[in-house]
Order: sequence, then structure tokens, then C-alpha cells
Amino acid sequence: MRALFNFLFITFILSACSEYARVVKSDDYERKYILANEFFADRSFVKAINLYEQVYQRNPKNSQGEKAYFNLAESNFNLGDYLMASYYYASFSEKFPESIKCEEAAFKNLICLIKDTPKYSLDQSETNIALNEIQLFIYKFPRSIKMDSCNAMMDQLRGRLELKDFESVKLYDKTENYISAVTTAETFIKDYPTSKFKEKTYEILIRNSYLLAVNSVEEKKIDRIAKTIERYNNFVIEFPSSELNFQLSEKIAKLKKII
Repeated sequence: MRALFNFLFITFILSACSEYARVVKSDDYERKYILANEFFADRSFVKAINLYEQVYQRNPKNSQGEKAYFNLAESNFNLGDYLMASYYYASFSEKFPESIKCEEAAFKNLICLIKDTPKYSLDQSETNIALNEIQLFIYKFPRSIKMDSCNAMMDQLRGRLELKDFESVKLYDKTENYISAVTTAETFIKDYPTSKFKEKTYEILIRNSYLLAVNSVEEKKIDRIAKTIERYNNFVIEFPSSELNFQLSEKIAKLKKII
């Protein structure tokens, strides 16, 4: 019985493979479409893609072409090829502007873009592109039930940009590049007013501002001391109970003595 089962199974597989090869080369586009849907349902996405591509090229405007094009995106997505899936999802609404699948395709394009964004330590150009696409989705589909998901995606991407910028602040601090540390810290505080890294960024800002002031030439020293004191006062207003206050206040006292 086991031998018979194995024989029948192998026969079935060979038959299916031979039919696939025959249909790929044939001019029977109806059969291509039916078989593509069967492969798609069975998660044989590579074979489905080959057939859907032919179906779409043959019928780029009708309902079969629409389903073939959408399932090309779905198949690539399920294979983990998010770049190719994004291409199909993003262009779907241009090719089928009246389709009820336009919103779904646009949203899944966002997922592809997010999956393809690099980790925070690398260049974040693709992250900014994804953010722009989310904002465009919100503009196009203001009543979408996916709005909460879009907000969560934006928070995730902005958090990545925030961490990237904070690491830049720390890098300039570590390398004792006082001017760049001060500049990037001030920019960070302005761009991320509610950041969990804000207190630490203030500490880096004031410490580097202090070092920049005490190491300045005489004609720039008084102005830089004044700016450091102003930055410290802003810090105290925002973080009156900070454990960093005592440490930073000592530096401010030294600057006041210099004045």
C-alpha cells in the first residue's frame, strides 16, 4: 500500500508539473488564469507569478488582468520580495483607478516600504520616503479603517529617525566635536520636544557648550558663556528635579566666575 501511495503521489506531481509546463507555453489564456489561481491558492507563488504575468500582458484592462496584477503583488509579498511587491502595489491604482482594491493595495505598499527600511544606524532616506507615502495614504483615504495602523507606522518610523539623530548627538559628544555636538543637540531638542532622550541631550548640549565657551578665544568667550547659561536655565525649567542639575550647576557657577 505504501509503495502504491508513493507511486500515485509521484505520478500526480509529475502530471501537475507537465501540465504547468504545457500551459506556460500554450495560447490558452483562460487555462493560464485558472491554473494561476490554483497555484496561488496552494501558495505555489513562483509558478503563479509566471502565469499571472502572461495573463496580465494579454488582458491588461479587464477583470482577469486586474486580479492577475493584484495577485502578482500578493505573490511577491508572500515570497518576501518586498521591493517587487511594492512596485505592483504602488502602480495598481494607476492601472485600475476604479478598483475596490486600490485602498488595500496602497496600504500594503506601506507595509512593503516599512519592511524594506534599513536599521536606524544606516542612511534613513527610505524611511523618509515611507513616511511621505503614509501621509499620502492618509490624504487619499481619510476615512480608512487603517488610520490607527498608519499612525502606529508613523510613530515607529519617527522613532527610528529619532534614535538615529540621538546617536549622531552622542557621536559628536564622544569625539569632542563641541560645535557639532551643540548644533545637533539643539536641533534634536527642537525636532523631538517629547523625546525620552531629551534630558540626556540637554546634558550633552550644556556640557559641550561649557567646554566650547571655556576653550574659546577671548572675543567669543563672553557670548558663548551667556548662551551656555541660557541653555542651562531652559534645562532647569523643563527638568527642575533632574539628577543632572547639581553636576551642571557647578559648570554654570564656574562660567559666572569667569564673567
